[in-house]
Amino acid sequence: MSLGIALACLLGLAILAWLLLPIALEASGTLLRPSAARSELGDLYIQREGTYATLKDLDFDFETGKLIDQDYRELRARYSAEAARILTRIDELEATAAVSKRGASRQKASSKSPS
Repeated sequence: MSLGIALACLLGLAILAWLLLPIALEASGTLLRPSAARSELGDLYIQREGTYATLKDLDFDFETGKLIDQDYRELRARYSAEAARILTRIDELEATAAVSKRGASRQKASSKSPS
């Protein structure tokens, strides 16, 4: 019986530590926050998927007769333009990230090379 109580206490402490770890890391400043560009890129990926889903739903609604031709063309053009804008911004951010990575790796290589 005492073994069961001890195991329950250990399990409770482990769960408590797991729950409090993010708070402790944030308070100590060791929690890594994503950069603004990385955060924006993640948001854009989500927006891209949402826009694709909307376009797919529009096509389905048009094929099943829920939308008239004029509304379908207007909405399709609007969401296609939105998808193009999102993809352009994703490409810009990914290109910027690639350039930054190359610059950082070059700096590391030059600082490691013997003088």
